[in-house]
Amino acid sequence: MPKAARAAAVARALLRGLGRASARAGRRLYQMYLKPVDMFEEIKAAPDASGAALLLTAAFAAQTAVAAAALSGVAVSSAKGTASLLESFLSNLAAYVSIRGAALFVFWFILFIVFWFVMYLFGSRVEGFTVFSATGYILSSQLATFLATLAVYVAAARSVPSVVLVSEIGVYPQYAMLAAHLFRLESLHPLTPLLLDAIGYFGTAWNIVLTALMFKVVGDLSWGRAGAGTAIATGASWLLASIFRVAGML
Repeated sequence: MPKAARAAAVARALLRGLGRASARAGRRLYQMYLKPVDMFEEIKAAPDASGAALLLTAAFAAQTAVAAAALSGVAVSSAKGTASLLESFLSNLAAYVSIRGAALFVFWFILFIVFWFVMYLFGSRVEGFTVFSATGYILSSQLATFLATLAVYVAAARSVPSVVLVSEIGVYPQYAMLAAHLFRLESLHPLTPLLLDAIGYFGTAWNIVLTALMFKVVGDLSWGRAGAGTAIATGASWLLASIFRVAGML
């Protein structure tokens, strides 16, 4: 009984902690797009990692759903038969989630070090955990972008007939899949690819805005130093993201 009581107490404590973290994440999600200055002021006063981790997990889940929606209804025909790309993706989902999920949190930690170092160079003496918390929320800002992209991909998958690719020797499979996917998107509406580009540009622009506000509010820097720091940090983050993507981890 004592062991069972302790286990129950631990479970209740974990649930309460998860509830508080979820409520905080919901509040931060609202602030992230409508009151970002308030969000960073609160992070500076009371930094946290749990809310950022939950939002980052939600963003990763949305990104994974986008990948699945992009492959839905696309199959490859070869001498061995016809194979569904979505079924192949789902059969390797555990490896996909474990590798990319772990890489995402490693990327968060590396980006935090970069941001903190750049802040230090420009004269900020903010504590590391505060920068770590703010960096996590900046990364999770892609959640809205992924959800909007997912809505477009799901609409294309449901409204446009399935596509069967014919495998040919010498043709890189990813190129054929990309061509088939673009065909489906354009079949939904000729301007759909432009809409996706606009969504992506918005996500990038808002990420830069949030980074500048973090340097200004959290780092307590002047606008000039915050702007210069943002330029350096953003360039470094794009370089890191490119390396991770080439390695197939983002």
